[in-house]
Amino acid sequence: MKPEIAVIMAAGKGTRFGSLTAEMPKGFIPFKGKPMVIRSVEALIDAGIKEIIIGTGYHREHYERLAERFPEVKTVFSPRFADTNSMETLYRCREAIAGRPFLLLESDIVYDISALKTLIDDPHPDIMLITPVTKFQDQYYVDADSSGNLAGCSTDKSEVSPSGELVGIHKISPGFYKAMTGSYSRTMDEEPKLGYEFQILRTAKSCCPMHVLNMPRLQWYEIDDTSDLAYAEKNIALT
Repeated sequence: MKPEIAVIMAAGKGTRFGSLTAEMPKGFIPFKGKPMVIRSVEALIDAGIKEIIIGTGYHREHYERLAERFPEVKTVFSPRFADTNSMETLYRCREAIAGRPFLLLESDIVYDISALKTLIDDPHPDIMLITPVTKFQDQYYVDADSSGNLAGCSTDKSEVSPSGELVGIHKISPGFYKAMTGSYSRTMDEEPKLGYEFQILRTAKSCCPMHVLNMPRLQWYEIDDTSDLAYAEKNIALT
């Protein structure tokens, strides 16, 4: 079954942007004149996604106003956002996801719509999207095994034999998400700062293989701070 919903992780404070995120969440920082999250919402709609769930926290009012503008958008607030991480936000979205396959995205990435269309059409039910390593800072390295399934991931290149770099766009099946959240519910109080990427890895290694898909020519960038923004504005060919 092809996913018709998407979940965008957007609860974080984006402190590395300094004053730019004093009054707004980082998803609203403009890339080439348009906020990153609005670019993503429009791309998702153009790719055929019918419903977009945004997991919110910091300055959630911006996303709530966005939901008034786009009928496809709904928000899920994580009241513990200041003390937790992205897995908590994703866990909070379980009722809105309601047992359906979905695309999972970060709020601070810019990308070509081909990434979405490729994941939607690919027959694998669970996919982690990667590209060759191109980001000049804060890379998240991904290792695939001989079958093309997720074997490891780390911010430390020496810990894995990287097949590429995490983009921040996934396809998740109902079974995989159920396994992720079931395991997390038993450890969430012990690991409040757990990122969803590490829970994906645990789930992939314990019970549910995740296919790693490499798109070498994909135009994309994760924008974590003003240096990233300047680099992406200059080098990423998106209109």
